[in-house]
Amino acid sequence: MYELIRKSLIIVMCLMLSKMLHLDVSVYVVLFAIVVATTSFSKHFHHLLQRLAPSVCAAIGAVFVNQLFASHPFIIWTCSILYFDHVRRHADNNLRIRMATLPLFMIIFITTYHSSSDYTLAIPNIIRDVILSALLAALVASLINHLMPIRTHPPKPTVVSQPVTGTDRLKMLILVGGGLAFIMINEVTSAVFCLVPLITSAMQPTHEHMKQHATEKILSQVGGCSLAVIASFMYSGTEVNVFTYFVVSFLMVYLILKWSHYSEPRDRAIHADALMGFLIPYQLYVAHYGNDFGLSSIALRAIELVIALLIIYTLAHWLNHLSNYPNDDKARHGRT
Repeated sequence: MYELIRKSLIIVMCLMLSKMLHLDVSVYVVLFAIVVATTSFSKHFHHLLQRLAPSVCAAIGAVFVNQLFASHPFIIWTCSILYFDHVRRHADNNLRIRMATLPLFMIIFITTYHSSSDYTLAIPNIIRDVILSALLAALVASLINHLMPIRTHPPKPTVVSQPVTGTDRLKMLILVGGGLAFIMINEVTSAVFCLVPLITSAMQPTHEHMKQHATEKILSQVGGCSLAVIASFMYSGTEVNVFTYFVVSFLMVYLILKWSHYSEPRDRAIHADALMGFLIPYQLYVAHYGNDFGLSSIALRAIELVIALLIIYTLAHWLNHLSNYPNDDKARHGRT
């Protein structure tokens, strides 16, 4: 219980800051808070900042490439997929895959917004807010970890080797590169978060794992949007009472962390991902002044995620079927 409260405080304090500071991309304060609260167990500011440094550096690098080739979107896209291939080639175990997800998303986020005519001029403000978000998340986590020292360190995760084949690299380029090209061409900035499951699905070791991963993501992400809808009705479109906002946010974050901690091992990934699936729409769309309570934005996010995940599931199903077809054909010939 102590550890769950400590993690919840880190996340909720960053959530409160993201609301109060009114940053252009304040969601990154929450996103970085989830990362440092759940994956980093240190009270030292520089250690926590090191955990977030690859993501910030990836964002800065993406800004540099986009500014350098601002008039040539195809070159920007080509540089991006070359980097994706480089990362996929070296992500040959489960820990490297986990560490690569957020930096890859940062590149996609910056590239997508830079290619949009509505947001290209806001890129300097966005990169400023990303850097500030990392500093704030590390500072809050360091402060809370000093006030509530970490009592139990989780066991070190087991490193599982996952050799990378040419098919794995091609799958990465088709899914993530194709998704990035679609969003850049159509300027669908609202769907940028849908590329996160594309990244994680493309890095699954087998097609069967891709199908299972897509199913789990539908449950966690759509379930998170459903929780955000419930929270929106609780606030009734207002965030005037800051104390109520803090209490409700803390209780919901604590509940999701508790579900994840005490769930069955086979369900733990769903519950852990539900925290991200809930907090992102919760921070972006809930507790804003307005008449629709953010329901239209939450519904759009859920629909876009379902479409992306169904595409992944269908693709994985057919790839699995095609890979098993030669074996089935041999078995039929053997019987005849």
